[in-house]
Parts: sequence; structure tokens; C-alpha cells
Amino acid sequence: MGRMVVAGVLGCMATLAAAQMVKPGALPDSDRDGLSDPLEAELLKQFQPRWMIGKEDCSVRPAQFTAGIMIPTVVGDDGTIYGQASPYRGQQEEVELHFYHLWRQDCGRMGHALDAEHIAVLVRRESPDGGTPRWRALYWYTAAHEETVCDASQIARAPTVEAEDEGATVWISPGKHASFLSEELCSHGCGGDRCEDMDRMKAGEVVNLGELSRPADDAIWVASPRWSLADKMRRSDFPEDRIVRLERLPESDVAWANPAKRPAQAAIYGGNSAVNGIATGGHSTDTALVLANSSTGRAIEKAQHNTGNALTKSYKNVVKALGGAASSTGKALGIEDGKSKKAPE
Repeated sequence: MGRMVVAGVLGCMATLAAAQMVKPGALPDSDRDGLSDPLEAELLKQFQPRWMIGKEDCSVRPAQFTAGIMIPTVVGDDGTIYGQASPYRGQQEEVELHFYHLWRQDCGRMGHALDAEHIAVLVRRESPDGGTPRWRALYWYTAAHEETVCDASQIARAPTVEAEDEGATVWISPGKHASFLSEELCSHGCGGDRCEDMDRMKAGEVVNLGELSRPADDAIWVASPRWSLADKMRRSDFPEDRIVRLERLPESDVAWANPAKRPAQAAIYGGNSAVNGIATGGHSTDTALVLANSSTGRAIEKAQHNTGNALTKSYKNVVKALGGAASSTGKALGIEDGKSKKAPE
């Protein structure tokens, strides 16, 4: 009887091992997301952004982290870029790529250790006239102060930023490390970002993190609660409503990913204290101006007009909600009586 039990257990183990083996001729898929490892590496290489970073950034360059340790531990500030490739909505023909620039520290006014930031792109496999398949980008997303009242994240069609077949050029604000699709946009958050004295960073091959449930190369630090990296890895930056809103705008436009927060940011930008502005005006204006601001969700035209254009139609509502703060904001952004000024040449 004992021998039969042992034989049965061994048989089950052998069956399980066989099921987990890669089929002959199949390409490896380490994170088991349906995309082969070689394909993920190819896409991360093709669409890696061109990185513009501050020459005197307090954290120098994006950091490399030690494998096998749950607490994110910096090996060196060597410009390492990490990546993730996931099927978009379970489809194999569309893939969402995330590029993570992870920093030793955030050096803003309310700085902190560890800073996880990222850029995303949605790509699609095309086979023109039945020819050789190729991958092309559809949309780009850059994260800037996500999940805060100062959220200035952007989304754009790939042709708008001239990045259909290769990586987009992105500007990383020194110290805060927010990501922007143009140098001009860098100064249109709550006032704390400036992309000045920038230099292109030489980046090596992207290090694939795999999936959050199956991190590659023992990168278990991705799930650490000490930063927001896990949240960024588990969600899509291209929800349907965001894409629909973008497609309603002219092709030249870069859109705010979360336009409902723009009036609150205007009050902060125009006030004397950013911190006080967040405390007194942030939440009280979001709900009141969501509809008005969503209808004017453009961020900036490619022609580099002042972002005051995005607030023109909703300015009267901002005045009612914010009173004097909105008035000073209008002057700061060049908006008075429903009119806007172009940015200086």
C-alpha cells in the first residue's frame, strides 16, 4: 500500500513537471503573460524613449537596484531603465509597454527617498498588404505627479510626437522627475517643474521586470510598499475613456491625462504658496469643474501655445469657485475676460 502511495505521488509530480516544461520549439515566456521573452525584448528596445535629464540633478541619473532584496536598495546611479511589456486587454496584437526611470530620491520641496516614475506606449502589430508584420506606436503617455492635485500627466497620438516607429523624446524635470512630452509642457504643472540645462542621457538596454506576479531576475523589490511601483505595474495607462477624449481633439494636440485637476492647479500656480494652495483649494475645485474642464481637455498645441488656452472656456467657472485666487491665476496664465495670450516666441 505504501509503495502504491509513493508511486502515485511521484507520478503526479512528473505530470506537473511535464506540464510546466516549455513545449519543443516554443519561445520562452518567463512571466507567463502570453508574450515571448524575445518579443518583449525587441519591443522594449525599439520603443525605448530618448531621455532628456537635468545636468545637475540631485539624484544624478536613474538608479539600478539590487536583486533578491525586498527593500529597494540602490546599486548605483548609472542610468538604468527598467521595462515591462504586457498584452493590452488580453490581446496579442496590441501591447502596452512601460519604461520605468527609478531614482534614489525625490529632491523637491517635500522630498523623499525612492522615486518611481514612468512613461508608457501602446503599440500594435500591423501587416500591411500581407507583408512582413511590424509594430507601430498608437499612443504615448507620460506620468507627472500622478495621484496628486498637481497631476500633469499627458497623453498624445504617436504621430503628434513623431514617435510611431521609435521612442519618443521625453523631458524629465530635475529633482521631481516628472515626465513630459515636450520641453514647453514641463513648466505647466503647479509651478515646481522646470526643464532647464538638460542633456540627453545615454541609456543601455532596457532591463525587463516581467510582471508584478512574476518579476524577472529576482527583482522582488518591485512589490515593496516603500514606493508606488507596484501600482504602476498593475494598471493600464490607456483606459478607453482617456483614448476617446483624446481622439475628439485635433491631431496636433497633447492632452492632459486628468484634465479635471487643471483648475485646482491653476489656483495653486497663481497663489503665493503651493503647499497652502493644495490644502485650501485642491479638493474643493475638482468636482465643481470636472465637466467644464473635461470639455476643454487639451493640454497644449504642438505649435507651443500657452496652456492658458486649455482653461479659457472654463475660466468664468474658476472665478466663481476660487474668487481672488482665480483672478491672479488668469493674469499669470494670460487669461482675462475669456481671452488668452500666446506664449512669447
